[in-house]
Amino acid sequence: AAVTIARQQSQVFYNGGDAVLWHRNTMALLRYPRFHFRPSQADALHVDFWRDGLNVLRDAGTYSYHTSPDNLRYFAGTEGHNTIQFDARDQMPRLSRFLFGNWLKTTYTSGLIKTPEQISFAAAYQDGEKVRHQRQLTLTNTSFLITDDISGFKRKAVLRWRLLPGTWTIQGHSVSNGTYVLHIKAAMPIVRLSLVNGWESLYYLHKQEIPVLEVEFQQSGKLVSELSWN
Repeated sequence: AAVTIARQQSQVFYNGGDAVLWHRNTMALLRYPRFHFRPSQADALHVDFWRDGLNVLRDAGTYSYHTSPDNLRYFAGTEGHNTIQFDARDQMPRLSRFLFGNWLKTTYTSGLIKTPEQISFAAAYQDGEKVRHQRQLTLTNTSFLITDDISGFKRKAVLRWRLLPGTWTIQGHSVSNGTYVLHIKAAMPIVRLSLVNGWESLYYLHKQEIPVLEVEFQQSGKLVSELSWN
């Protein structure tokens, strides 16, 4: 459902680890590691995207704090977020139901870069396994660009985009619902590009299926996800 978001200025919240980018009628949110308390979500470099009040790229939500280990792992883990999962593990090791260890630290932020035509922001982290992920967001008049630079993983990296519910179809390296087209370009081979069923929880103890685009890589390099609209 569409919601109304009050117009705000683009801003980076360095204490909390959030960057909010506004450009015309679009808004993007990036989460980056800046932990002062125990992190409960392995959501580094997760992205939400809204256009005209519609949440096109989405977070999974919480579902429940008192649920099965599988649900807890999905909703709080890396798999439940719009980011890249390396070697089929969470970004931080889970020590208990609500506690992650080896907290991530941000290694780079760009600050907001604005022109009349676009706004961008970038951040990066390196995890305890020496995997490095840098992500740059760029909002323009006609598109939303997410540029990822990844290295240091052993076997595979899986990029996920949790999509607005509806009918999405794959054509080549793009997926579309008729209004939005999400195109993936990469310097390295795309091993797999597929639509899978994921979950989201808009309300506590309620979950529903949503389409999720998964893109798998087995080599380091740079990739670009471009979301455009009619």
